[in-house]
Amino acid sequence: MDYNKCMTRNFIIAAIISVIFTVVLMPWMSLTASIFMLLVLLVVGWFLSSYLCKAQAESQASDVSAPVAPAAAQTPPAPAPAAPEPTPEPEQVSEPESEPVTAATDGKPELLTEARDGKGDDLKKIKGVGPKLEKELNKAGVFHFDQIASWSSAEVEWADQNLVSFKGRVSRDNWVDQAKELAK
Repeated sequence: MDYNKCMTRNFIIAAIISVIFTVVLMPWMSLTASIFMLLVLLVVGWFLSSYLCKAQAESQASDVSAPVAPAAAQTPPAPAPAAPEPTPEPEQVSEPESEPVTAATDGKPELLTEARDGKGDDLKKIKGVGPKLEKELNKAGVFHFDQIASWSSAEVEWADQNLVSFKGRVSRDNWVDQAKELAK
């Protein structure tokens, strides 16, 4: 719901409540006091509506995450270096992960195209990561605690700037230290 619709809805509710209070209490107050009470309740309703709608709009704006999907699409899989080595299949899955580290000169952390062994870690165990953020991290290519635990300060800065739905949250909630504990 956008801000204007929220304000309209909440103010109408506040107005109805104000009128009901004024009508109920009118027999015990003078007409002037009743009108004054009605005006005060309307002003309080207006400010309360404004506060609630701004909070709702900000929370919806922080959930928007359009640029995260392209970041995952830009991560090229690197099967060529892993193919010549005769290693078991799980290690072949590990090789593409380590390849993007060389491309991390721009601060971009290593990202995967899918979770190792088909199952990622429960990233919601990190403070500040809820179900929506976990989905966005997965879309971006982050599935495991050890990925986050290995982030350098440049990679944390990259994540803070480029993962739109949680700008600044990586460093603010200290995800790297939490991930190190959870990866043990």
